[in-house]
Amino acid sequence: MRAAVVILCVLGMLACHSGKVKGRYISEKDTAFSQDIRDISAKINKDPDNAELYYRRGNTFYYQKKYKDALLDLGTAIELDSMNPAYHFLMGESALKMDSADSKLAMKHLQKAVQLKPGFHEASLLLGKLWLARQEYEKAEPLFTTLTTQASEADKGWLYLGICYKEKKDTNRALSAFERSMQANPQNYDAVMQKADLLAARRDELALKLYDRALVINEYSDEVFYAKGLFLQKLNRYEDAIKHYDRARNLNPGHILAHYNSAYIYMLFEDWVKALDMCNRTLDLDAGNANALALRGYVHEKQGDKKSALEDYKSALAKDPENAPAKAGLKAVGG
Repeated sequence: MRAAVVILCVLGMLACHSGKVKGRYISEKDTAFSQDIRDISAKINKDPDNAELYYRRGNTFYYQKKYKDALLDLGTAIELDSMNPAYHFLMGESALKMDSADSKLAMKHLQKAVQLKPGFHEASLLLGKLWLARQEYEKAEPLFTTLTTQASEADKGWLYLGICYKEKKDTNRALSAFERSMQANPQNYDAVMQKADLLAARRDELALKLYDRALVINEYSDEVFYAKGLFLQKLNRYEDAIKHYDRARNLNPGHILAHYNSAYIYMLFEDWVKALDMCNRTLDLDAGNANALALRGYVHEKQGDKKSALEDYKSALAKDPENAPAKAGLKAVGG
């Protein structure tokens, strides 16, 4: 009996140290993988029960943007050590980074990370963003509120609380939250832009100063130049609006709305040549843009080219049967 027990113990020890890789096997000689991956794989193959090694390889895959590979290794790390919050956090991040993001998987592991480590700010922020994206504000807001109590995270917490309030149509609380975010971090570009856009929606000209403040933070932002141009256009300051659209287009030649809005302003002032040019540029970027087709049709109509106008109006209505300018234009040219 004693001999049998000894034999079983020896067999058990051999099984525990059999050297079998627990997760995905990658040969240290497989040149299909980077040297970093091969180096870690060599260590894994010698120590297959080491959760940290799988985590390190998963982390390397993550930074190589090979998220599916990362998930495989992180899954193994979690099987070996399910109580490490860092493993769950990176699992959640990787799930969201994939081309087809797996929000359900991300949610599961981010919740676990926060449960294991309540002060895990990065995990709380990412989890809060997921709840926000699902419009489950009652779950997102407590996470963001907790972040506002941490000096290093306060600006982010206030920013996303403000977005929650904005989506709930509580504009005053949103403005206050964005202001708190800016106080916590004067360089928080997103908070400045969020507050500027809310004020612009109210036609409050303080928005112009905030757009300028955003440009101090990021002088190469086509987003700011476009947003400020749009507000100036709403204020009927068309010359200034065009200048800002020009800057937006120079910074981002693919900015469709900056081209279209420029075309619209040139149309208002009957500058048909420039209006037509901007319409064409808009349609080069977005051939199916019904508004640009209708606007170009109108320009053709005013230039006396009814045939081209008719074609554009019909094309606009094919894309958007309810497009009012195209309907009116078609009627005007007898289509």
